[in-house]
Amino acid sequence: MNGALFPRTSVGKWSIILIGLFLAMYVPFLLLDNFDTTFHSTLWSDNAANMLRLSYMTTFSVLGLGAFVTGWWAILKQKEYAVLVFFAAVLGSGLFVLLVMELFGILE
Repeated sequence: MNGALFPRTSVGKWSIILIGLFLAMYVPFLLLDNFDTTFHSTLWSDNAANMLRLSYMTTFSVLGLGAFVTGWWAILKQKEYAVLVFFAAVLGSGLFVLLVMELFGILE
């Protein structure tokens, strides 16, 4: 088992890039959503604020699911055992579980 920190395969590198972009978008979203300065401003109509939130959430959800798929692909098919690839796969798996629970109505 390779205990390297960084991946050696291109799919493993893509999973790290995707999860990095996911985290780079998700953390500011949480901060902005808690302070309600951008999404519920008086300058924005309610529809524009909701569309902005929806497009932002869709974008980082796709990035997280992409990290999930590429991370597990790198681990299972290309035998990539780098620590950051496992990190990307686990975070992507958590997002996948949350999205499935949301689709089936378990979370409300």
